[in-house]
Amino acid sequence: MGPLLKTISLRRYLWAFLLLTGITPLATAQQEPQYSQYMFNTMTVNPAYTGTREALNVLLLSRHQWAGLEGAPRSYDFAVHTPLNSQKMGLGLSMVTDNYGPVSNLFLNVSYAYRIRVSRKLQLSMGIKGGFFNYHVGLRGLNTDASDPAFEKDLEQKFKPNAGFGLYLYSDHFYMGASIPRLIETDLSGNQTTTGTLSELQRHYYLMAGVVFGRQRTFKFKPSFITRAVEGAPLSTEITGQLLFNETLWAGASYRIDQAIVLLTGIQLSPQLMVGYSYDFPTSDLKPFDSGTHEVVISYDFKGFMKERLVSPRYF
Repeated sequence: MGPLLKTISLRRYLWAFLLLTGITPLATAQQEPQYSQYMFNTMTVNPAYTGTREALNVLLLSRHQWAGLEGAPRSYDFAVHTPLNSQKMGLGLSMVTDNYGPVSNLFLNVSYAYRIRVSRKLQLSMGIKGGFFNYHVGLRGLNTDASDPAFEKDLEQKFKPNAGFGLYLYSDHFYMGASIPRLIETDLSGNQTTTGTLSELQRHYYLMAGVVFGRQRTFKFKPSFITRAVEGAPLSTEITGQLLFNETLWAGASYRIDQAIVLLTGIQLSPQLMVGYSYDFPTSDLKPFDSGTHEVVISYDFKGFMKERLVSPRYF
């Protein structure tokens, strides 16, 4: 067997091993996609964020994990949301594809939020979402060079319903939110003959907060955090600090406890257009297989849906 075929065979064996032993993004702590630039992609995990940008916002995100490994996790997000009814309500749509190895996931959700003013500066948004989830594992595509009934048939689920809700308290320089984006726990065992690997999608719990310090335009400091909890898995907490220069450029770092160190940077190209990038340096047990994670986010606010003036940039 040539070096190329040996490499391909090794990678297929690796995915077969990860699936059977449960060391996959789905079977471990985070079954929902995980983001390093969570402060800009909030609606995906908290429907109460819907419409809070006070403009019709479109967001695109691409996340490539385990760089250099064939079949490594890839996530692609599309989200659009807008305020309605004199800024009191918000409506949004999000679509996420999450693929790794032979596994393909599709999340499609519609979100709705209603906001009330609790003080002169603070607003409370209450959101719900509903949608569908589709899951497919192409087990037959894994060439393990061995006869194993566990890999003779693909595992496929048709669209399964989902619902979630969240709360989001915010001002121009502060936010705090809590959410459960997945209320319905979905059985994924299907026709699979093995047990304890791809059993079900667990309920997820999120807590997040952030604040902006500094009154001068030239320099501001933006600390934030997000905590994710899943039944049967340890907490996943990410602590972030970013420096904002001239309301245009920012750079910072995050620490995802026991998982990764993240570097972030971005630029506000106009009052409407923002581009951000992050790179994850792994610190977990998967470090031998993980050459890092690239994430790019693009956010655009459409002018016709804005108020008289748009604050540039939106901090969260």
